[in-house]
Amino acid sequence: MPASEDPKFDIPDGIALENAEALLLQLAGAFSSTIVTADLSSEKEEITRETPVPPDVTARYRTLLEQIPAVIFMAFLDRGLSEAYVSPHIETILGFTQEEWLNDPVRWYSQIHPDDRTRWSIEAAQLILSGKSLRSVYRIIARDGHIVWFHCQVKLVLTEDGRPWFLHGAAFDITDLKQAEIALKQAHDELDVRVRDRTTELEQVNQNLQREIAERKRAEAVLAQTVEELTRSNADLRQFAYSASHDLQEPLRNVANYSEWLKVRYQGKLDATADQFLDFLTDGAQRMISMIRDLLAYTKVANEAQERNEVTDATVTLAKVTADLQKLILDNRAVITHGPLPMLAVREVHLRQLFQNLIANAIKYRSDVPPCIHISATASDGYCLFSLADNGVGIASQFHQKIFGIFTRLEDRGECSGTGIGLAICKRIVERYGGRIWVDSEPKHGATFYFKVPLACSTRQPPNYFG
Repeated sequence: MPASEDPKFDIPDGIALENAEALLLQLAGAFSSTIVTADLSSEKEEITRETPVPPDVTARYRTLLEQIPAVIFMAFLDRGLSEAYVSPHIETILGFTQEEWLNDPVRWYSQIHPDDRTRWSIEAAQLILSGKSLRSVYRIIARDGHIVWFHCQVKLVLTEDGRPWFLHGAAFDITDLKQAEIALKQAHDELDVRVRDRTTELEQVNQNLQREIAERKRAEAVLAQTVEELTRSNADLRQFAYSASHDLQEPLRNVANYSEWLKVRYQGKLDATADQFLDFLTDGAQRMISMIRDLLAYTKVANEAQERNEVTDATVTLAKVTADLQKLILDNRAVITHGPLPMLAVREVHLRQLFQNLIANAIKYRSDVPPCIHISATASDGYCLFSLADNGVGIASQFHQKIFGIFTRLEDRGECSGTGIGLAICKRIVERYGGRIWVDSEPKHGATFYFKVPLACSTRQPPNYFG
């Protein structure tokens, strides 16, 4: 009889894994007449008293079972849980043949992973006692020793009078799934560890950052207080210097006047020592007046407000300075040349002081040949770099920084006039405009002074930055 006409079995063209249990229930009756041997007891004969299933139907069901990608098994309970049937797929998965598996009564138990045997025993007992289907995952050791994960679905079949008859089920290979699950869990655990470590690290960094911020705030508060105190102190010092210098001028004029009067009246009338003392007195008074005058000029530079919108033509300013120094230039037969000079964002009075002090120094500290001074300018990043080169006596490298101090002179004051504050004024002016000033020189090889000051806004883009 074709399968579609069999009143007891309806065999579908295809079978899903979830229908395996229903199929196995049908197979139980089909196999019962062929699996039981001829010497069965009367109890076995009673089991098979129904009309035998035709052989072709049994073969068709067996063929269908063997196509299912799972290990299908049956076990009779009255035979000590020995296997009655196992599908040949077991050899594909575990490496054991059907005969090897069925001929060894304890093979199936010995292949269960030792860590899963106790759990299997408990769950199998619960299955038999309760009759509820078993769904669980076990690890089975294959012939070559590798571990196979099985998802097992087992059902208990009862006799008509309600006694346990046999177990049937299917074991699906989920090794790939479990390995992926284990790998995912391991990655998750590693990620958790990394997250915890990173969180701990970030917490530590945050704590350090908070401490650093707190320390920086404290330092900023101290710095702000220090700046405030220094600003106030500098203002007080500038005011004191200006007041002291201004107030000292009158008594010093009196000292200078009376010294000159004494020198005129008594020069040559006393001994040589007295004449020398009179020279010291008049010279010291005049020098003190000069120093006070220069100190007033220095403090005036510090106190003047900067006119940021003022534009000065460097060429015109240099012409004014050379006119003011005409006598000094002629007396020393000095030659002053210059290249193109720009428009600057500098007050004219300040630029005049720069040129005047630097040119006067170059002439005063001349060598044996007439002074030659050349002034040039180059633009860069909104600033103009001036260079003023001379052929004078030069300056030793250890004094390159010292010469910009207040009242600093490297030559004996008897040789050249001046108080030594001119370069200090130049440094003060340049720094007011965000620039700097320095010197490149060697003894007997002249000196080149450099200073940077800002270009006028309208002349900061080449090539038209020169006036």
